Amino acid sequence: MAEITVIPARERSTEIVRTAAYARVSSDSQDQLNSFAAQIRYYTELLQNSADAIFVDMYADQGITGTSATKRPEFQRLMSDCRKGKIDRILTKSISRFGRNTPECLESVRELKALGISVYFEKENIDTAEISTEMMLAIYSQFAQEESMSISRNCRMGVHKRMVDGTYIAASTPFGYDCADGKLKINPQKSEIVKQIFTWYVSGIGMAEIAARLNSQSVRDEIWRHGTIRCILTNEKYIGDTLLQKRFTLDTLPFKAVKNRGEKEQYYVSGTHEPIIEKSVFDSAQKMLAERDKPSGFVKKNFPFRKKIFCGSCGCAFKRKPRKNCVCWTCRKHDESADNCKIRQIRETEFQAAFVRLWNKLQAHYKIVLSPMLRQLETLSERKKSGNKQIATIRKEIAEIKQQIHLMTVLNLQGTLDESYFKERTQELDRRLLASQKQLHASLDDEKSERLDELRKLIGILEKSEPITEFDEIKFGQIVNKITVLSETEIRFDLIGGIGFTERIAR
Repeated sequence: MAEITVIPARERSTEIVRTAAYARVSSDSQDQLNSFAAQIRYYTELLQNSADAIFVDMYADQGITGTSATKRPEFQRLMSDCRKGKIDRILTKSISRFGRNTPECLESVRELKALGISVYFEKENIDTAEISTEMMLAIYSQFAQEESMSISRNCRMGVHKRMVDGTYIAASTPFGYDCADGKLKINPQKSEIVKQIFTWYVSGIGMAEIAARLNSQSVRDEIWRHGTIRCILTNEKYIGDTLLQKRFTLDTLPFKAVKNRGEKEQYYVSGTHEPIIEKSVFDSAQKMLAERDKPSGFVKKNFPFRKKIFCGSCGCAFKRKPRKNCVCWTCRKHDESADNCKIRQIRETEFQAAFVRLWNKLQAHYKIVLSPMLRQLETLSERKKSGNKQIATIRKEIAEIKQQIHLMTVLNLQGTLDESYFKERTQELDRRLLASQKQLHASLDDEKSERLDELRKLIGILEKSEPITEFDEIKFGQIVNKITVLSETEIRFDLIGGIGFTERIAR
C-alpha cells in the first residue's frame, strides 16, 4: 500500500496588508456629496485597530457617472497604483459605487484578482478573495447596471414630457443670441453677422465664399468653415422657432447621444423667442439649399486608394488611371513626363495584395510587434508626465493636503482637537484638495498622446479581426493613413499610431 504523507496547510501570512478605499458619488449637490475628510475618517476608524493592515490612500470620484471607467480619473489612478504594486486590498461601500457597467466592473475585478489584489464590497458582503464569489458579483453588478439604466430612462422620460409640453429649454445657445434667465435674447453685434450670412447666401454667394469673407474680416476668434455656415443657414431658431430632439441618447451602455434621423419623434415649437431673420428669407435659403443638395445623377464611386498614395521620389500624389484590362496608379509628375519622375505606374491589384499580406502579418504577430511598442510608449509618456514640473508640483501639493487631512483625522480620533476647529479645517482642506485634483486632471488631459490612442485603437481592431484572403476596403480605411511608393518594387504603409511597414510588390 502506498504511503501517504500529509502536507500541512500554510498559516495565514502576518504581513501588513496595504489597504486602499474607493468611493464615488454621482452628484455634485451638497446633500449627496460626502466630504473627502469624512471618507478618510471612516476608513481610518475602520482600520485603526487592525494589526495587519495599513491605510494607503483614499480614491474618490465626485459628481461623475459610474457607467464608464474611463470617465473616472480617481478610479484610473487606483488601477494604475494597483498595477504598480502599491496596494494589496481595496475597500468600497457597494458594487454600484465601484461601477454600474457590468462588463467593466467584472473586467476590473478580474484584473485585480490576477494581480493578487482583493476587493471587499461592504454592503453586499462580497470579498473577491473568495473564489466562489464571481457569479454573485456578476449578479449584483447587473442589478447596479439596471439601476443606472432605470435612472437614465426616468431622466429621458422627464425630458420627453417637457418636449411634448413645449417647456423644454435647450442647453446650447446659437450664435447671434445670449441666454438670460433661461431665455434667448438677441445679441446686437452677432445678430448682424447672422443677417449678413443670410443676405449673402440668398444673393447667390456660396457657403465657402461666405466663410472666407468672414475669416478675412476677423469676425470672431474661431475659424469660419463651410459646415459652420450651413449650420446657421439651417437653424430654425433664427426665425424664432425651436425644433426639439434633434439628437437622442441610446438605450444601451455606454450611453451615447446620436443624431436623430427619424428614429425618434421630433417636436417643432413656434414662437419660442424673438427672431433674427424674416421667415421669407429663411424659406428662400432652405429652397436654395435643397436645390444644391439634389443628386446630379452622377454617382461618385468610392476609391479606397484615392488621396492615399504618394511618390517617395518626388512627393507628388498618385492618380488613378483605368486601362483596358486593369486599373493602375501613377505619379502625376511621371504621367506628365517620364523625365520628371522615374517611378512608373503600378497596378491597383498589387497595392491590394500588399495590404492583404501586411494585414495577415499584423493580425498574427501584433502581440509580439505592437503590444511591446505600446507598453514602451506608455512608459515614456508616464516618465514625461512625472518629469513635468507643473504636474509634479500639483501632485506634491495633493500629497501634502492628504497628509494633513490624515493627521487631522487621527488627532480628532484621539480627542486632542476641538470638534468645531476640526470640521472647519477639514472642510477647507477638502476644498483645496478638490481644486488641486481638478487642476491635475486638466494637466494630464493636456499631456494625452494622440499616437498612444491610435496605437491602442489599432491593437483593438486587430484583436477583434481575423486573417483575410482578399482586399477589404473597410479594414484598409481603418488602419492605413498613407502609402508611399519607395520604388517600383517596394512600398511603405503608414498606419494609425505613427508606425510604418514596408512590403515588396511583384513586377
